[in-house]
Amino acid sequence: MAIVIFPIKYTIYSHSINETLGGTIAGNKYIKFFNTFVGKTKDIDKLKKSKALCYYDPAKAVKEMDGYSWSVPNVLTPFVGNGPEPGRHDNAYINSMQFREDKEITAFKPKNVFRIFITGWSTAYGSGAPSQDSTIGSYLKKILINELTPSTKKEYEVITLANPAWTSTHEMIIIETYLSELNPDMVISFSGNNDVHWSHSKNNIFRFRPYVDQYYWKLINAVYKISGYSSRHDIIKTGSSPIPPDVVASNLERNVKMGSFALSLKQTRYVFILQPTLYATSKLLSPHEKVILEKVKHQQDYFIRCYTEIKQKLNKLHINNLTFIDESDIFKGLTNDDCIFIDSYHFGDRGNEIIAKHIFDDIYKIILQQ
Repeated sequence: MAIVIFPIKYTIYSHSINETLGGTIAGNKYIKFFNTFVGKTKDIDKLKKSKALCYYDPAKAVKEMDGYSWSVPNVLTPFVGNGPEPGRHDNAYINSMQFREDKEITAFKPKNVFRIFITGWSTAYGSGAPSQDSTIGSYLKKILINELTPSTKKEYEVITLANPAWTSTHEMIIIETYLSELNPDMVISFSGNNDVHWSHSKNNIFRFRPYVDQYYWKLINAVYKISGYSSRHDIIKTGSSPIPPDVVASNLERNVKMGSFALSLKQTRYVFILQPTLYATSKLLSPHEKVILEKVKHQQDYFIRCYTEIKQKLNKLHINNLTFIDESDIFKGLTNDDCIFIDSYHFGDRGNEIIAKHIFDDIYKIILQQ
């Protein structure tokens, strides 16, 4: 029985180790055992200390990052495949509607409330955030209340529904089928990077399996195998080379148009923000960031070409309820003493707060006009 069950248990275990930032760094217990045996635990500690420089309190981050939500557990979710699982996950809380919120919200929006939804993938979700209050959405809510509530007398909700590995396709679907029905005044997509990430991996974002989908696919086939049945037919075909940058941009443009249309039916403003990435930044890099970029240098040209195409296409869109904002290089004024990027795409609380401040500067006039 153990021989039969082990492949399934190991698949589940290998997937779950990435639920926290510390777990992602250290790897599974077998790797930990090996590292301890050969004396490599110091390498893990060194890596944690390096990534901790992206936080306001590096010493605290080193101690607590084993509990920083990274790849939130998922459940099967209509139309998008998978989404965040409700409940407490280390330092993150997901409410019953799959929002990263520690309280429930109602579909009926109170009269004096301005409601904003933020969607995207792991950066928008807040992977690596040291608390529920230090995600981009949480910082933005604080700024809106502090800066606008005294004069507008309104309350501001900023509610995050994002999931690691989602693309603009997932966002478009969740906007059409879910968010647009919850009376938002504004929907913000903090996005773009994952479309390039998956396209570089030779995947068409309209027909592919993200990590969690692949995880469930492996489990299903393992169960069929031990039950004496053949594996299910795989309809997903990965290409032989990365998707051309102009196609990447066209695919994203299509999703933005469709999301804009769905929200226009509800008279809702759609803000698409092209997120910063280490590949496209002109920031003076810290020693930690230089090490990261050196490891993925071979991907940099592709990301830059895709981002260039995306900006060209979205800047040409003229849709009444759409605002495109390019924040791909918002860290350009920082120095090499400022450590922002945990890896190629993610940020600690320092980066999240900087991003939130920039978003506020970009949208507050739109909010006041509404």
